[in-house]
Amino acid sequence: MRPRTRDGTIASEIGTIAVGRRGILLVADWIVGRTEPPSFDPSDAAAARLVAAYARYFRGDMRAFDRLPAGEGTRFQSRVWDACRAIPPGQTRTYGWIARELGLGNAHCRAIGNALRSNPLPIAVPCHRVVSAAGLGGYAGATSGPLSDIKCRLIAFESAMRSGA
Repeated sequence: MRPRTRDGTIASEIGTIAVGRRGILLVADWIVGRTEPPSFDPSDAAAARLVAAYARYFRGDMRAFDRLPAGEGTRFQSRVWDACRAIPPGQTRTYGWIARELGLGNAHCRAIGNALRSNPLPIAVPCHRVVSAAGLGGYAGATSGPLSDIKCRLIAFESAMRSGA
């Protein structure tokens, strides 16, 4: 996979993701439909590091995000995102698994899903690796359509990288 980068936007076979800022928050957004990309400043060192990490990831480096922060969120969101980052590439876990990792019951699965939906840095915080006990589950607030397709492609891409295909 040969990603193309331009002005904070990384185009890959999986989809196009744009890095930048929404206010002061560093974010990455999948560009689907009418999504307006975040504001990118090439002199923003943190944004530039994130763009480089996405490019490495799409070239097959499954450790590209290991040394980057998970993004800014509430204490609960940060705990969920950290648990999510513990899921190895090419594998999936359920919302219930994350609940157990955090010492919570299954009643917290919806709150976990909402924390993952608020993830400002998809792939860096690999929320695509979290699935429902009954199937794929959501991705970025969508249970079908382009974002759900991206989730499927990310899981397949990581599985192929893990198996050396």
